[in-house]
Amino acid sequence: MADIVEKKIPYQKVAYVPHIDSFSKLPIFVQEVGDLIAENGLEAVGFPYGSYENDLEERAENLQMFEVGMPIKDFDADGKPAGRLGKLGLKEITEHTVLSTIHEGSHKNFDKTIKKMVDYSIKNHYDIVGPITEIYLPAPLKTPVEETKTEVQLPVIYMGPPREE
Repeated sequence: MADIVEKKIPYQKVAYVPHIDSFSKLPIFVQEVGDLIAENGLEAVGFPYGSYENDLEERAENLQMFEVGMPIKDFDADGKPAGRLGKLGLKEITEHTVLSTIHEGSHKNFDKTIKKMVDYSIKNHYDIVGPITEIYLPAPLKTPVEETKTEVQLPVIYMGPPREE
């Protein structure tokens, strides 16, 4: 696991599909979101993500609760902050702070990455305020799973002593 850093995520619009299913079907769900974005005339402007609030070990494998989505350039929701295009949800995400690290390899040891991030947040006076989000970074076709990279983000608020700017 790489270093853990604090970073700002800018305001963005996303298209997503919520799921209660197995996380192992993620590649199918990422493809589905990409297809729905294209079918609805939207433009993806970032990497796909998966976001989940439940502990992956507290729910049955086929009952995981998560959303899969991608940042998009724009959507028209008649001035409303969110909308739906059939199965595809649309929402705006305000600028926020995350703790971020890069997880390398399969999800087999993913729980260790999350534990390190949670421990880091506690030790460094952060409150976790949202779901774990994984950003799936591109890799050439046929890249061995051990060499794939996923950015892991934990939305946080710093609650410690004042820091010098």
